[in-house]
Amino acid sequence: MWSLRPAMGAAASAFSESIQAATTLPIREQEAARIRIAHINGCVPCSDARVEDMTAHGLDEAFYADVDDPAKRGGYAPREALAIAFAERFAAGPQAFDDAFWSDLRTAFEDAEIMDLAACCAKWLGLGRLNAVMEIERSCPIRIPVSGTTPGA
Repeated sequence: MWSLRPAMGAAASAFSESIQAATTLPIREQEAARIRIAHINGCVPCSDARVEDMTAHGLDEAFYADVDDPAKRGGYAPREALAIAFAERFAAGPQAFDDAFWSDLRTAFEDAEIMDLAACCAKWLGLGRLNAVMEIERSCPIRIPVSGTTPGA
């Protein structure tokens, strides 16, 4: 796809890599939000992508499969469940955020972490939506490099 506009492809790649390298959110929180947006977007490559060394971060296929089912959110840590809910609201737009949700989010996350989560969601929503709209359905074994966070953090 990016061979049609190499400069844009390089910019999209730089944006994606910069956000990934800068995030300080724990891997499980990132992945909970990322995979929920991937499913909302209907992006096949994003839905199939996994972090490197999943088991070191306590991730398995059930973790990825259960994000879409609110009844299974009790299986996630509180911040992971909030990250999923944030991703859903982010994809729906600003009208999906209410005072009660912001209060819950600010109780669990620092403001800088909320900004971090929002930037990550912007990356996933935008680039994943591009893949879905342009029908980029090539599924490949993408392995997402882990940022500076530590396993289980």
